[in-house]
Amino acid sequence: MRSSNVAVTGFPLDEVTCNELPYAERDERYRRLHEWPEPSYAHRSGLRMIWKYDDVREVLDATTPGISNANSLDPLVGYARIAATPRAIPHFVRHLVPPPAKATANLSDDLLHKRVWNTMAGPSGHFTISPADRPARAAEMAEHFHAAVRDAGFRPGSPLDVTALSIGYAARTVGAAVGLPASDWPNVAAWSGAQSGLLGRVMRGRELADAVSALGWLFTVSGRAVRAGRGSEATGFARTLRDAGLSHRIAVSAMANSLAAGVHTVSGSIQQGVQRLLGDPDRVWWDLLAEPNGGARVAAKILQLDPGLVAWKRRARTPVVLSSGTRLPAGPLLVMFAAANRDPEAFPDCLALDRTGKLPLTFGFGRHVCPGKSMATLAVEVFLRQLRELTPEAEPAQRFGVGPRRRSDLLFSGADITVVG
Repeated sequence: MRSSNVAVTGFPLDEVTCNELPYAERDERYRRLHEWPEPSYAHRSGLRMIWKYDDVREVLDATTPGISNANSLDPLVGYARIAATPRAIPHFVRHLVPPPAKATANLSDDLLHKRVWNTMAGPSGHFTISPADRPARAAEMAEHFHAAVRDAGFRPGSPLDVTALSIGYAARTVGAAVGLPASDWPNVAAWSGAQSGLLGRVMRGRELADAVSALGWLFTVSGRAVRAGRGSEATGFARTLRDAGLSHRIAVSAMANSLAAGVHTVSGSIQQGVQRLLGDPDRVWWDLLAEPNGGARVAAKILQLDPGLVAWKRRARTPVVLSSGTRLPAGPLLVMFAAANRDPEAFPDCLALDRTGKLPLTFGFGRHVCPGKSMATLAVEVFLRQLRELTPEAEPAQRFGVGPRRRSDLLFSGADITVVG
């Protein structure tokens, strides 16, 4: 994997994103980030970056006057760029008019947000996994893992593309959880990747048009699944949203957004986690996966250090002074919670497995905690355990020549990892 050689005196994440870096360089750049003399940085994307734990927690919560979450799911290039791209307009009109409802990360109506969140993640929410249900849900996820392995045509002793496998597994796991028909699971990765790419990457021309088309299909297929589910007597995500009195448009956005965020959070965390586990010559964390409680400990640490989703967007509607004293001018913000998870003031010796610290912010904070937190956490743990069982002597495959560079992405992060043995 290539990495950028930004001068050590420069801002460590100015010219490169975590999605382009192997874990060791990612560790080093995050370390340097927390030595930067200022608490924020005006990035070339137009977003102002923040990464200190207390600042990130406050802005994620979006209760401080002047801080809004309404732009969380806006495309990085802006809607004007889409409107100025002729190839994108037919796809937008066909699939995304009227525009999708604000239903999850970008929902700023407090009362409606509480209803949606409780339906998805409250004590009896659709994505909530109780301790009693955990073994059965883990068994279901293990079946998805082995089905993805079969789909990959893996044979013992042959190389295993963990990147592709993790995407197939995440698409199955998340697609099943939201009630998407199995026939659509193979397309989920591409469709959800379009939303993820639009959020965190600079796109133009054909690439932008293709992303708008794929995003449109994500919402169109979600709409079909919601209509079918709302009319069914079988228990499912769409039926749960209907019974909570939530509208069709809210339900479609909730399903589409859950697919996009879920697939890339789970798969990206797995990819980067496996890269870290197998990069350790002593394989301490890898071998812990075989112990009864080791998988949960390792998965939790991977989700702290190497989450597939590394930041969210917010907006300062007016100049804001945060509780820490950090001053933010009006404008869009990039809230870097993966960096905050390594703030030495909140997590002394953050790379140590069992060192304690504050609550990691991978899944948000306060009223904006991700509703899929328990499901995503278990999904990562199950995959890592199953991979360790399938290939206990796995080693990273040697890469001959130079592969394609991973794309710059401000919000999502993954890794290219193939194993042998």
